[in-house]
Formats: sequence, structure tokens, C-alpha cells
Amino acid sequence: MNIKKTITTILVATASLVVAQSNQMQNASNYLRNKEFDKAKASADAASIHETTMNNPKLWMYRGKIYQEIYFSKEPTVKALDAEAEEKALESYITCFKNDKDNAYKDEVKGLIVQATAACSNKANMYSQAKEYDKALRCYDLIEAALPYDYDQGMKRANITKEKLLYYKFDMYKYAANKEKTKEFADKLIAIKYKDVKIYTDMVKLSLLDRDTTKALDYIGKGKLMFEDNKDLINQEINIYLARKKTNELKEKLTAAIEVSPDNEVLHAVLGNLYQNTNESEKAEAEYLKAIEIKPDYDFPNYNLGVMYFNTGKEWNDKSGALPPKEAAKAKEYDVKRDEYFRKAVTYFEKSYEVAPDKATKQQLRMLFLRLGETEKADKYK
Repeated sequence: MNIKKTITTILVATASLVVAQSNQMQNASNYLRNKEFDKAKASADAASIHETTMNNPKLWMYRGKIYQEIYFSKEPTVKALDAEAEEKALESYITCFKNDKDNAYKDEVKGLIVQATAACSNKANMYSQAKEYDKALRCYDLIEAALPYDYDQGMKRANITKEKLLYYKFDMYKYAANKEKTKEFADKLIAIKYKDVKIYTDMVKLSLLDRDTTKALDYIGKGKLMFEDNKDLINQEINIYLARKKTNELKEKLTAAIEVSPDNEVLHAVLGNLYQNTNESEKAEAEYLKAIEIKPDYDFPNYNLGVMYFNTGKEWNDKSGALPPKEAAKAKEYDVKRDEYFRKAVTYFEKSYEVAPDKATKQQLRMLFLRLGETEKADKYK
């Protein structure tokens, strides 16, 4: 055997392979320029897995551009070339930056990666709506990997940050019913003091599903450090104590706290809510009024007072409707009482709506003004 000849043959074959793969890379560029995206995709994919070109940043830049053209395209045949074009474009740009040790392609790719990140974020939302949670999470992993290359803060301006991604993942694991991962990401968010009350209210619900009231109360306690007057957290805490038949314990706890901090409107509002839940209306009213005296624009007691007065007005209305025709005088007396409470309800609903406008309160106000015959005021809440 001629060893020299064999080595030469191997070297020639190897060189031919290198040239072939370099040609694939050049082909990808040419096909991209000529908008032959199917051929461009095939060439770029082939070059991306060959050892002679797989670490070439220029190839990954071309590949990113090809997949970006695919997902941007309005042509159904082009769009159909790859269902994961958004993910592959972003993955390509990330790989380009990882291999671009001399930053030769930084200026050309830094804007493209921001576009691909936004596209991947939108894709994650689509996956979430389709309940394809694993695919959505993969998008978020790719976006997280892209964050170090946000050279001009374009991702940050689009509200794509590490903290936001933690929250999105928490939400996704929750929808996917992955309890362990949901808890893991909730705890990460709590550790960085991420400001969204849903982290706490969702974890309370999850803890209660596991019949772990101690853990639920722990999440409520942590949540109230950031959102002390949040209605949902307050209601969850009260409901837990009610379910455990420990209302007296909670009343004592709140009363003692009020003795220490008599001007704490939140404590009065919470105690008022507890009295409301145990049908002690007069005590509830007194606590709500005290909370409002301390803080007139406090939404929670204003809204709850509105509910209480509305319910009392409805009771008078039901009593009036149940009277026989011969009791017309008494019915009129009941109607006066009804309207008195409806007007009280309006006062507090209006204050609540002024502080925290929402659709339900708006509808309630419109309905009350119509029942009171005040159509002009009702029209304000159309």
C-alpha cells in the first residue's frame, strides 16, 4: 500500500468536504438574496450540522435571516416551510453571537435579534392559548438566552426582561398544572420582590387545593407585606379563618392590632369585612366608616359599604314586593327605606369607582340611578 498516496487521497477528500460545506453556506446566502427560501433553508440547515461550518457565525446570521423571512412572509407557501421559524431564527442569532468572538456581525445582528425575540414572545402567547405549554416554555428559554445580547436595550424597551420571563414561566407552569415548578418560580419571584399580587393569590389557591392552609396563610402574610390593602388577599385570609371556624381568633387578633395602631385603615377595613362575613352588619358598617374616615379614598371599604347598603335596600324592596295590595301604605314606607339605602350605596360606589374604576361598579351605578329615576346620572355610566 502506498501510504503517501492514501494520505493525499484523504486530504483531498477532506478539502472537498470543506469546500462543499462552504458552498452550502454561500448557497444559503444566494438563495436568500433571490428569495428562494425553501432552497435557502435546506442549504443553511445542512451547513448548520456539519462540523466544518457549524461554528461559523456568518452561517448562523444567514440562517437567522432565512427563518425570519419565513415567519414574516405573507405567502402561505413560504410560511408553511417551517412551523417553528420564529424559534429557529432566534436560536440562530443567539448561536451567531456565541460564535462571533471578534464581534464581526454584532452591528448587523443586534437589531435582528430584538425582532426575533419579540416574534418569539408573540409565539409563546399563541402556544399558551393553544395550551401547548411546553412549546411556550421553550420560547421563553430562548428569549432568556437572548437577553445578554440586548446591546441597545431594545428588548428592555419592549418590556422583555429577566424578571418578566420569570413571571411568564410561573404563569405557564401554573396553567400546565406543574405544581412543583409553579412553586419554584413563585418563590423566585417573591425573593426578588416582583410586584404582582397574582403570585400570592394564585399560590394561596394552589396551597388550598393541597389542603395546606398553613402554607396558604404564609403566602398571604408575604403578600400583605407588599399589598396590605389588597381585597383578594384580605378575603382569602378571612375565608381561611372562616373555614377553620376560627373567626373569633381572627377578630381578637385584629382588635388587638387596632388597639396598637388605631389609625390603621387597613385593620379597620379587614375587621369590617370579617364582621360582614359573619352577618354582624352594624359592626361591619362602623369599621368601614372608621377606615374611610382615616382614608376617604380607600377603595375596599367604600366598595364593601356600597354592597352592604345595596343588599339592605334590596331586602326592603323584596319586603315591599311581598306585601298584599291592601298594604299600600306600608309598601310606600318600605320603598322609602329601599331608596334611602340605594342612595347610600350610590355614594360609596361612586367613591369606589372614582378611585378604582371597573366595569362591574360602573354597571351597578347605572342600574341604581335608573332604579332611582335619575336617568341623567345613569347616562354618565353607559
